[in-house]
Amino acid sequence: MKRIKFSVFAMLLMGVITTSCDKSDDSNLVIPIEKGEERYVIAAVPVEFSDTADYLLTAESLESGSITTSGNGIEQDGYRYYLTVKNKFYSMLYGQGGPGAVTTYGLSTSGKLTKTNDFVTETVQVISEIGGDIMLCKVPRSGQTEARWFNVSTEKNEIVNSGAIDIVQLANNGERAHFTGFTLVGNKLIAPYMSIRGVAGGDVWGTSFPNTTWAAVYSYPSMTLEKVITDDRTSYLGGYYLNGLVRDEKGDAYGFSSANVKGDQDQLLTTKPSAIVKIDGKSIDFDKNYFFNLEQVSGGAYIVDFKYAGNGNFIARMINDKASNNDEIKFAAINVYNKTFQWVTGLPSNLKDSGFATKGDYAPMDGKTVYVGINAPEGAYVYKFDAVAATATRGLKVEGGRITAISKVSAE
Repeated sequence: MKRIKFSVFAMLLMGVITTSCDKSDDSNLVIPIEKGEERYVIAAVPVEFSDTADYLLTAESLESGSITTSGNGIEQDGYRYYLTVKNKFYSMLYGQGGPGAVTTYGLSTSGKLTKTNDFVTETVQVISEIGGDIMLCKVPRSGQTEARWFNVSTEKNEIVNSGAIDIVQLANNGERAHFTGFTLVGNKLIAPYMSIRGVAGGDVWGTSFPNTTWAAVYSYPSMTLEKVITDDRTSYLGGYYLNGLVRDEKGDAYGFSSANVKGDQDQLLTTKPSAIVKIDGKSIDFDKNYFFNLEQVSGGAYIVDFKYAGNGNFIARMINDKASNNDEIKFAAINVYNKTFQWVTGLPSNLKDSGFATKGDYAPMDGKTVYVGINAPEGAYVYKFDAVAATATRGLKVEGGRITAISKVSAE
């Protein structure tokens, strides 16, 4: 791996830029709160605007009541991704190949989100919380063959380390590795990746290897490559801007594969089933004795995302038939320890691909609860999922907007 000197990127941190502005909220009553008191942060797109104009709203509860985007919230400039680490809410701009502004917010005792810092990175495709800090990675689809990574200190709110990975050399098959996420297991950073052709102006996302699962294993924080682990029972883990690997409380990691790789003519290339696999936390390798075939237990559906609730329980988003273009979403409650699968009841029907929060849901890690933003014809609501009972209950309503993310912070 080629190391990049920090001075090359120091210029990214020299200027403080303004990345968001308060939408007029003079009419809103501000109620002071105590230190340590919690508020939920809901990102929502006002229905009268495009998909790129999130507003950050706060709410005391996700289980009842309503909030509105009208005359309320903090406007975000452009398409953004969100991450909450050490009680700091990070809003990260997708810069379309240009610089990516990062704005940090905290919750003040006034009960409002307050901007505490701005800095700039490059536009990145991987955003992960790693050991209380943030790891970012810019992964080129074509042309440039080096993926550049940046380690952001959440104490300093700045890049403290950086480097580069030759993704063609890493793939070692004539294609290029395209990372889908970073997950810390012990002191090893595990980086699952897709193998893509990366042909500029042509078959960028195509591959000759649709039936293999890969993950690079790096020592952390040095980011020294230790090995590449593979599995041939399903396809790659996660997806573009979608980390498909989660560490559990026992120190192991579970990853999902949609196994839905398609060619230029939209033909299905993967012959393996959509499934969940396990990486053993001691050997840091795929557990060949563990395989959870989701297509088999679901009657042919495949997984597109999941959220961990704790104790081996997940809420998973599923699509019924990967051989078709039907994008109707269903939700399932999954336990990876017992390999149980139940369809979730209590949800609106005919949910499509845009019918849920796309940038992050919230789980309090109590072993069963996941809060998901559902955008249905009857309105945008936060639903409380029970991953044990396989039920969903409608809660907070977001008036005038579509929910894109949910998180939580406490006042300092």
